[in-house]
Amino acid sequence: MRLAMETSPHLKLISLALLLAMFPQAMAAPPPSLLKEQAGALLAWKATIQSPPSQLQSWGNTTTRPCAWYGVKCGVHGATHQEVVITEISLRGLRLRARLEALNFTVLHTLTSIRLPNNQIRGPFPPAFASSLPNLRHLMLQGNKISGEIPKQIDHLKGLVTLELSYNHLSGSIPTELGYLKKLTRASIYRKRDGEM
Repeated sequence: MRLAMETSPHLKLISLALLLAMFPQAMAAPPPSLLKEQAGALLAWKATIQSPPSQLQSWGNTTTRPCAWYGVKCGVHGATHQEVVITEISLRGLRLRARLEALNFTVLHTLTSIRLPNNQIRGPFPPAFASSLPNLRHLMLQGNKISGEIPKQIDHLKGLVTLELSYNHLSGSIPTELGYLKKLTRASIYRKRDGEM
């Protein structure tokens, strides 16, 4: 009887070890919320901006609520409409020296509005841009230094209502795929002439 009492703690320890081995996911940390991942994506983009303007000082860290950051708006998402996510980025006329492809649009797939006019955003449209943003309604990038062609995949933006791309450094022809955007009511793709400011 005494032997059984002495080994009992060992049996409990072995039982616990077997239980944990059977359910390793119980030991894993819970996945980060989408909002936290989106905050991380914005902070990663901010880190690539040369001399970020003072307005972006409110962009703190992933533990602060990004819905209170300058130029960031949130809304609800998902079938239950209970998950809070980032829905809009609006940073007008801040002369941001940034690159569009440095922004992780895959994580920010809940965006309905991107308003970044009159900045100094450079580079081409990233390949995954259009296919990553199924909810986008407003895309305003006029007055930047975006180069290259408008991607043919722009027809993936089925809900697009406003498209402003004027005064950039775009090349090539306007893709016929724009004709598939049935909700588009406002589009401006005027290009600069050589030497025009």
